[in-house]
Amino acid sequence: MRKFKHVNVSTIEEAVSALRQSGETAKVIAGGTDLIGEMKDDILPQYPEVLVNLKTIPGLEYIQTDGTGLKIGAMTRLEDIAKDQTIKREYAALAEAARRVASPHIREMGTISGNICQNNRCWFYWVQGNRFNCMRKGGRICYAIAQEDRYHSIFGAADVGSTPCSSDCPAHIDIAGYMEKIREGDMTGAAEILLDSNPIPAITGRICPHFCEEECNRGGLDEAISIRSVERVLGDYILENVDKFIHAPKAGDKTVAVVGSGPAGLSAAYYLTKTGYNVTVFDRMEQAGGLLTYGIPGYRLPKTVVKKQIQVFERAGIKFQLNAALGKEITVAELAQSFDAVFIACGTWKERAAGAKGEQAMTSGLQFLVEVNCGRAKEMSGKKVAVIGGGNVAVDVARTLLRLGAEPVMIYRRTEAEIPAIREEIENVKQENIKIEFLTTPTEAIRNGNQVALKCVRMKLGTPDESGRPRPVPIEGSDFIMEFDAVMKAIGEGADTSCLPAEFLDQQGRLAVDQATYSLAKNVFAGGDFVTGAATVVEAIAAGRKAAGSIDQYLGGTKKEKVEHVGALKTFNSAYLEKTNRVKSPERSVEERIHTLDVEDIASIEIEGAEAEANRCFNCGCVAVNPSDVAPALVALNATIKTTKRVIAADDFFMVGQDRTTVLDDDEIVTEIQIPKPSADAKSVFIKYALRKSIDFPIVNCALVAEITGGSVKSARICLNSVYNNPYRATKAEEMIAGKVIDESTAETAGNAAVTDVCPALKSRYKIPIAKTLVKRALLACR
Repeated sequence: MRKFKHVNVSTIEEAVSALRQSGETAKVIAGGTDLIGEMKDDILPQYPEVLVNLKTIPGLEYIQTDGTGLKIGAMTRLEDIAKDQTIKREYAALAEAARRVASPHIREMGTISGNICQNNRCWFYWVQGNRFNCMRKGGRICYAIAQEDRYHSIFGAADVGSTPCSSDCPAHIDIAGYMEKIREGDMTGAAEILLDSNPIPAITGRICPHFCEEECNRGGLDEAISIRSVERVLGDYILENVDKFIHAPKAGDKTVAVVGSGPAGLSAAYYLTKTGYNVTVFDRMEQAGGLLTYGIPGYRLPKTVVKKQIQVFERAGIKFQLNAALGKEITVAELAQSFDAVFIACGTWKERAAGAKGEQAMTSGLQFLVEVNCGRAKEMSGKKVAVIGGGNVAVDVARTLLRLGAEPVMIYRRTEAEIPAIREEIENVKQENIKIEFLTTPTEAIRNGNQVALKCVRMKLGTPDESGRPRPVPIEGSDFIMEFDAVMKAIGEGADTSCLPAEFLDQQGRLAVDQATYSLAKNVFAGGDFVTGAATVVEAIAAGRKAAGSIDQYLGGTKKEKVEHVGALKTFNSAYLEKTNRVKSPERSVEERIHTLDVEDIASIEIEGAEAEANRCFNCGCVAVNPSDVAPALVALNATIKTTKRVIAADDFFMVGQDRTTVLDDDEIVTEIQIPKPSADAKSVFIKYALRKSIDFPIVNCALVAEITGGSVKSARICLNSVYNNPYRATKAEEMIAGKVIDESTAETAGNAAVTDVCPALKSRYKIPIAKTLVKRALLACR
């Protein structure tokens, strides 16, 4: 074992103080948590530096009864509980649960609070040396889902936090959540989940770089889920069923101006409007959409889709004022005076300099795309055109040139491994046989009539620069010249801040924006590419949504935290583990696509394809189980747990999280267990099934309390454990037996009702008949 500090405390207050001083590096020893075993085997994600021993506190070991019920001190030994005559007589389920915990030696040492606060049981979690960094330890996968799961949950997985796909999505879309809705046949519910984080899924479903798919756990089995294709289906479904999703809310009296109608501006406008603000979007162009309308080629993103999306926003109540350029038709000062808040999201339309001599002989690649998207494309058959750059704009320029009949040549100063364009787009460049001159940098452009001579130098890779990529270094004597009909530069875009007052800029001429709140001045905010530099559409969407939240707070709204459904039950189906190929989107052949500008290269999959992909989703969560014998008895007996901060119902005490199984704060300690006095007609039972009866953790256990009057069940509480991450209330069985006489038939039906919602892991199905039988036997024992 590694070194740690051991603190014996004499009071609860001293224990709490020790925990607060040490923070997350401290844990308590209460007897029965097996913490020392965890430290010995080095399985914890964070090794404790301080252990606070609660067993040295006097007065926490007692069993008391009064007219209200039973009170048990947190440090009371399980052996004492098992042997107490009052507990055996009036709270039989608890006495039997305590008696069945492990071995006599452990019961002599283990306490009631230690037993209910013990860690989950999963082979991968408990492997010595912390070899498996699972979701309960902050990792990205539950290893048991696709491997050894025979002792695991039969009621699905538990949400431990964000799944890898959602974590890697800049907008943190609840991908697993909407996939689950699709599996249930609820397309509307799936679309609503998507709209919570992304207001333009029909667009991102076509052009998103799908970072989510790169980390999809399904990829370790066969192929990642085709998340973008499913998102596109949902996005199109929203556009086809607008009335289901878009309703102009009752707006308040506060107004917000949004400058820029690109993805960040549209996102902010949507969420502000949804919150109840009157939003007007200003844009310098003739049509709304910004980059979406003018920057991305139609073969990737049809302009009809963008127009439909803008129309949806108009129906939501957003007003658009076009041909209004910031610094010309409108100013920040005017907007700040006329509106309660202003959000500037003008994007990045300023082309960076190429850093070569004779740059006036080059044209702007971004402006070229604008001209094409405005319908002013010129035939370029047979013309050889250089495209300087390796980003997404450079790729769009090169592929568009090819469709206009030109012979594009991309020039990039590093290798393919460092090229910043989306990998998928580079593959398209290769398929279309567009040449890329790697490790090449232009040094001078010389116009000679209708030709441009481009002087270049070969490069080699040196030490990493500030971006982490290897720095390109010129190779001496490697100069050469290439002849082109035109040279277009697309080496990056920046924000044009000339439209802003000088006080909005720092000494380096950069926007002085608060990175946390997007605040630029008193009631002026800025975000998206205008602040960060050129990024992806989904990153701009995320920035717009966050900025909307900051603006709402500034205008008097309350901070809205995104709800993490930690501990929520997630369905699991062993059929997910059958190896299947992902659904492929219909794609036009290279020969077909290189001759058209406005026909999509890739078509949508059918709804059936989206359903098939949703059925491949692991719905990633944890399938470990809570192994406590005492916990289900406390739940069935309707107990409460008193702590140093509050009193918690046993139903609410257990939770699923990273390195935790209860709702206790880091500095919170259990002090007492309180159980209400049962009615004279109540009977309680505990039954446990284990492989070796004397020492093993349960395969399944069951606690039941039934109040029986006149031969029929007035009320009942049934709790199973070791079948899910938390003790599992069999509420459907409880409802089924209410008002019924207990007999073999009723007990059989109750057992079946208890497992109505099972969705077992691949090898844990055998637990289902065990759970049924335990419920049946427990109920019959109450006759």
